[in-house]
Formats: sequence, C-alpha cells, structure tokens
Amino acid sequence: MWSLYGDFAFPLTIFLLLLSTQCSSYSAQIKPKIKSAVFLSPKFELGPGSVIDRYYPDIDFPRGHIALKSFNAEVVDDVGNPIPLHETYLHHWAIYRYYQSKNVTQTKHESKVLEDFDKVIVWNSGICQEKILGQYFGLGSETRGTSTDIPDPFGIEIGNPIEIPEGFEEKWLVNIHAIDTRGAEDKLGCTECKCDLYNVTIDQYGEVIRPDYKGGQRCCHDYTQCKLKDGFKGPKRNLHLRYTVKWVDWDDFVVPVKIYIIDVTDKGMNSDHRCK
Repeated sequence: MWSLYGDFAFPLTIFLLLLSTQCSSYSAQIKPKIKSAVFLSPKFELGPGSVIDRYYPDIDFPRGHIALKSFNAEVVDDVGNPIPLHETYLHHWAIYRYYQSKNVTQTKHESKVLEDFDKVIVWNSGICQEKILGQYFGLGSETRGTSTDIPDPFGIEIGNPIEIPEGFEEKWLVNIHAIDTRGAEDKLGCTECKCDLYNVTIDQYGEVIRPDYKGGQRCCHDYTQCKLKDGFKGPKRNLHLRYTVKWVDWDDFVVPVKIYIIDVTDKGMNSDHRCK
C-alpha cells in the first residue's frame, strides 16, 4: 500500500514504522529512571505474647523533590531473615509525612501515640479529617506480596521546596503495630485483639475501656501482653520493619496523584463521622 503526501509517494508501512520509532524514542527520553533503596526501621524487641504499637520519627527516607512510585515492607530479624506471620503478626504499619523545625535537636524520640510529637503532620488528601487515616502508605498482615506500584506517568509528589515552610524540613515517621503470637493460648484471638486475652482495662490514651468493648486496638496497644499457654517460655527477639522505597526524580512529565483512603470496615451507624 502506498501513501501520497504532497509531491512524494512512499509505502504506508514505512511511514508508520518511522512514526512508531519517533514515538518510542520520545517515550524513552521522557520516561524517568526508577530509583530504589532498602531501609530498616529502628530495632524493636518482642517476646512471646508481647505487643508493640509505636511511632518512630525521622526514619531513613529518600530526600529531595521526587515522586514516590511504591513502598513495600515486611518484618525481619537482626540478620535480615523474614519473620513468619504466624510467629509475629503484623497488625499494621503506616508511613506519615511531616515538617519539623530545623532548630529541633532531638528528632528521634519514639512514642506510643501520634499526638505526642511536636511537629506538623502533612495529611493525605482525604476523605477522613481530624487526624483519621492520614498516612501516605500503610498495610497490615497482607503486606507481603501486595503491590503498591504506581504506574507511569503518575507519582506521589514530595519534597517540593515551595511547599515546605521556611525554617522547616520534611521528614517521615513510621507506626509499627506487631503482635508476637508464639506460645499464645489463642493465636487468632491475640491477632483479633480480644480484650479478655489481654486483661487490660485502660487504653493507650489512658481512658477506661467500656465493658461492651470486646476487642480491638484499644486492648492490644503498646506493652500489652496476650495470654500464653501454661508454662510456655520463649526467647525475646530483636526485629525491624524492612521497607523498600521506589521513586523518580521530579520533572514536568510526572503527573502528581493525591491519596484518598476509605475505611471499608467501618460499621458505625452514626452518620456524623470524620470521613466525608
């Protein structure tokens, strides 16, 4: 087949081939190179039945004006061996972005609650307000094998110097909630945070747990202990959250995306809530 263009005639197949080659070349020129780095969270210690639910600020994270492409994590031991989920149940992890004054000298003080930190949290775009589900990334026990890849040309923009207040710098913190189920009398009950297995009456905020609250995070907070089988003894272990971050340098070809989180497990009957 031939195509007539002005005073020239040439095969249409050659024309299409040239067009395809030019488009591919253009795409290759603008497609940014994906960078990747692996980090470890601060060490945390767990013994049989014990719980950690803690916030670690100023964690290692890529810096600069970049676009995040993925964030994946898992629990490992001191030498990097993955820890089985049936031994250490990863209830959840969540990554938060924040601004902190450059004049602050102590930046790595860990805490049991997010409100303890003297910093400006940069929440996601919604749909929840008032400090509810404000993380940038976060998963639970399904974290292994769950893809968080953001396809080209999209990315989550961070580190834009125009957005960072003067005198502040951008940093990141991680919340890790893990339960050691080794030797537990009821492993499933421990992971479901059933209150009768933890024998607690006060939650992480110092508030009394009401009698009709049968299970949930208020009963399996930091430093609580799930009931073990009689006579069971096991060693404590030093663990880390190992996380892999992928990103690209920011440029005009990256399309910024916003983060919206929907709580699909909310069974509350009250329409006056903080997710709109």
